[in-house]
Amino acid sequence: MRLVLLVTLALSAVYAVNLPPSCIKPVYCNSKLLHHVQMSKIYNDSKTFVDLHMKNDENSTLAAFDELLKETNDNPSEEQIRKFVNEYFDEDSELEAWTPPDYNPEPVFLEGIRDEKLRKFGKNVNDIWPILGRKVKSEVFENPDRFSLIPVNNGFIIPGGRFKELYYWDTYWIIEGLLISGMKDTVKGVIGNLITLLKTLGHVPNGSRWYYQERSQPPLLTAMMSLYIQKTNDFEFLKENINDIEGELKYWLDKQVITFQANRRTHTLLRYYAPSEGPRPESYYEDYNNAQLFDTPEQQRQFYIDIKSAAESGWDFSTRWFMNKEGNNNGNLSTIHTTEIIPVDLNSIFANALQNVAIFHGLLKNPRRASHWAYLATKWRNSIKEILWNKEDGIWYDWDLTNQIHRKYFYPSNLAPLWLDAVDKSFVKINAPRILEWLSKSHSLDYPGGVPTSLFRSGEQWDFPNAWPPLVSVVVNSLEALDTKESLQIAFKVAQSWVRACYTGFTETKQMFEKYDVETPGRVGGGGEYTVQSGFGWSNGVILEFLAKYGGKMTLYDSTDDTLSVNGPEKRVIVKRGSKVESKK
Repeated sequence: MRLVLLVTLALSAVYAVNLPPSCIKPVYCNSKLLHHVQMSKIYNDSKTFVDLHMKNDENSTLAAFDELLKETNDNPSEEQIRKFVNEYFDEDSELEAWTPPDYNPEPVFLEGIRDEKLRKFGKNVNDIWPILGRKVKSEVFENPDRFSLIPVNNGFIIPGGRFKELYYWDTYWIIEGLLISGMKDTVKGVIGNLITLLKTLGHVPNGSRWYYQERSQPPLLTAMMSLYIQKTNDFEFLKENINDIEGELKYWLDKQVITFQANRRTHTLLRYYAPSEGPRPESYYEDYNNAQLFDTPEQQRQFYIDIKSAAESGWDFSTRWFMNKEGNNNGNLSTIHTTEIIPVDLNSIFANALQNVAIFHGLLKNPRRASHWAYLATKWRNSIKEILWNKEDGIWYDWDLTNQIHRKYFYPSNLAPLWLDAVDKSFVKINAPRILEWLSKSHSLDYPGGVPTSLFRSGEQWDFPNAWPPLVSVVVNSLEALDTKESLQIAFKVAQSWVRACYTGFTETKQMFEKYDVETPGRVGGGGEYTVQSGFGWSNGVILEFLAKYGGKMTLYDSTDDTLSVNGPEKRVIVKRGSKVESKK
């Protein structure tokens, strides 16, 4: 009861204070113009409008639209809105194509790939980097107030498809792939761009658009810097940016931390929390309509906070964030309660970030600051163990703040403490058999097309039957961290199945996609608010990760007979298809 009271008081405090708009740019975040354009549905994708740039300054654009509202009694037609947008906005891209200077069409890692066809696949994926390379045009720097894009100085790799800007957590796997491709200078520039965004906003935003101002994404900047330093020993770059990197951790400690009671003790961990007014600008129509399901302004406001907080997680959207009155994950977007959940992956990433900064200060010979961050890292790891580890099941689960219970469902994020070394090695050694047993009982690794994001067929894109490349990477690295003969064999098997599945899809379409279907190897995933996107930055990075790591023994086929499925004999394809999957409407 006391915890429920604390949560209630916290929510009351939110309602008592006026929330900020999604950003400081009214045209893109908080205006009658935004509302009318998005609700008119002149574009199928709400992101299209907020990615346009103004032909004139913001004040004159807003004033002109106010005149239109007066002329039409606040009720402009769809055609009038379309005409206004065509007159006052421009759809020309703010970015120009950019080929990274250090791009190498024959990177060294290809030499270590045993299978000829997989070697060719690796080369094809490496060749996508220049296709996704972008640089901000000079006119964005000359007239920054006319764009939703936040300008950054260095070239970068976009995810692909509708995602035409720099994204935060995508960049971790993009950087992994770039480093494997030997593109260290490009990586340095990309990290520099993220630090520019950090300096501009006080945190790294969801993406390099102003309408993402009030939300971040999983804080992987220190992990990116760690990958770069391991490859380059560029301590001068680290020294130049260490204060800003510390600043991001302080942002999370200041804005996202929550103190709560559980098991008769007080604990402090992170949750995703993105409080700002109104719908997400890039999904305005969808959010506004969904908010009409609620009876009161307070409920609508909380819905907007929870929907943005789920977007901050990167898992937009999933049963992982659904919580009905009984506390389980049945429901739909009307039961989203992201801010009432303590996520395993967020806190594991943050524990790793704290440790990374401690290591960075050690490298820079700042022992006092290193000790401070190391202490916090130890404290965070202990809290993860005390709150998120489930002794009975032998796995980590998200924590339900309202009901004070573990959310006992399979998601790849359950393994995140292993992925980023957020758990003591002695603890791992003792519990490795139990973790493997839990995985086996879940049947989550039995699908021919990858590791499912959940075992619930909800229609949301971060649920079954979709497999997302970063989560497959998390699972493989977590299995490796268990460091048993069995776990290492399973890690290789999962990685090989994923490469084979993506090879099948690429052979058929000549494209890499952001997500795939676990039931049919190589088939693109579905669900969610938009059509499947091709490109695709983190998909490329994970393929290169697995090829670089396992290419010496990985094969495309289990047999020398090339007529077989890439997943081997027929019995391999039918194992556990659909097992343990629940349909959720």
